Amino acid sequence: MNCYQLLEHTADMGIEAQGETPDALFRQMALGLREIMTGCVDIGQQSEIIVKVEGKCWEDLLVNWLGELVFLLETRHFLPGEFNIEQLDENILVARVLGEIFDPARHYVDREIKAVTYHQVRVEQNEDGWVAQVFVDL
Repeated sequence: MNCYQLLEHTADMGIEAQGETPDALFRQMALGLREIMTGCVDIGQQSEIIVKVEGKCWEDLLVNWLGELVFLLETRHFLPGEFNIEQLDENILVARVLGEIFDPARHYVDREIKAVTYHQVRVEQNEDGWVAQVFVDL
């Protein structure tokens, strides 16, 4: 079962997700992040960006992956719609992210994310698949 939920935490907000595979887990985490940033679900797929991040472990990779998605919105005004992970192991993630340029007439930013944090970050494999948790600073 693949799913995610948002978690409240003082001035922060968290994402907790499950996925049958690491790919599914990292996609669910990205969807949760997108929901925190914007409640928009009608995001076109006119643009494509290849995202490549590295990390020393699963937790580091997760923080870097979500941080890169925040960076794309802040610097390139790119609103992600779909996440196609092409390569993933404990130290590298390569994904084709489909989306569109932010259009204030159609989209809105629900919350501004300052940073993806290492506070209580975890990525674990269990008998049902994979689970993860991360908090973002709002």
